[in-house]
Amino acid sequence: MINRTFEGKKYRRTYIGGTKERESIKFAEVQGTKEDNSECDWLEYRRILTTYFDDTLHVMISWKLLLQKISFSVLILSVLFVKIPVILFTLIGISAISQLMYFIFKLREERSLKNYDMCLSLTLSEIERQTGFQLSK
Repeated sequence: MINRTFEGKKYRRTYIGGTKERESIKFAEVQGTKEDNSECDWLEYRRILTTYFDDTLHVMISWKLLLQKISFSVLILSVLFVKIPVILFTLIGISAISQLMYFIFKLREERSLKNYDMCLSLTLSEIERQTGFQLSK
């Protein structure tokens, strides 16, 4: 299983090479042009892949934690406005929407972790097959 730690918060993804197009070009260059991936530089591909997934996970985790904090903060704030129903229900609605978005990011994070694990397993097995190196996740 993948074990990563992220420091700080990050709310926008940084593309490898600076832009989405350059990132796609970088992946294509490393993969090579042949259909059987015989030209693929697997070590470089693994490095780029881990950078991509680490960055994506860092952004998802940051948003997930922010939305959870917003949800709880707004819910606690709504207690102060118990006497004013319009503000109370508005704050409860904001809290519910934030909690829903939290669950969506949580599901995306779990899906991304599964994809990350699968991609790394395949990449590492291919590296081991071609070079004999045994690298850890």
